[in-house]
Amino acid sequence: MKRSTIGGYLRGLLKGSLALLILLTWGLEHKQTGWSLTLTPLSYWAIGSWLVGYPGLRQRYAGVFGKDDESFVSYKKRALTLHHQDIASGHKGRRWTTNGVAVNPWAYTQSNMQSTDEILNPIYLWCEHLWLSLLLIIAGPLLIIGILSLRVVRAWRHRQ
Repeated sequence: MKRSTIGGYLRGLLKGSLALLILLTWGLEHKQTGWSLTLTPLSYWAIGSWLVGYPGLRQRYAGVFGKDDESFVSYKKRALTLHHQDIASGHKGRRWTTNGVAVNPWAYTQSNMQSTDEILNPIYLWCEHLWLSLLLIIAGPLLIIGILSLRVVRAWRHRQ
């Protein structure tokens, strides 16, 4: 893992704070005096993992968080694209109608239809990153132990 500065560590903690708050809602209880947070072993595990391991793990797996998945396409848009490709490949060298019109009069006038893909893609990515943050906080100590044990095994094999 790369060494991070204090600013990078704090940014990592800030990026995982929403995931931690979601995990801490597990211990919320509504009492007569109001809401109270009961700290359970899961709460201690999540807070410890968030403080100790999350910023480093997020930096280690930055490629997963940094990807911009622009290939997210709705089924409707994908079906329309495949339909246009099928129509175009099946009508090469022929006319669409008998009156000499060389274009499909029933085709859409724009190459892209109005869809919610541009709206849903950022929401999908945000939810995906939140889910990955939850997994890193919950399984963070186990991942760190696994990474360190792999380093020990590689160092031991390298000595022999």
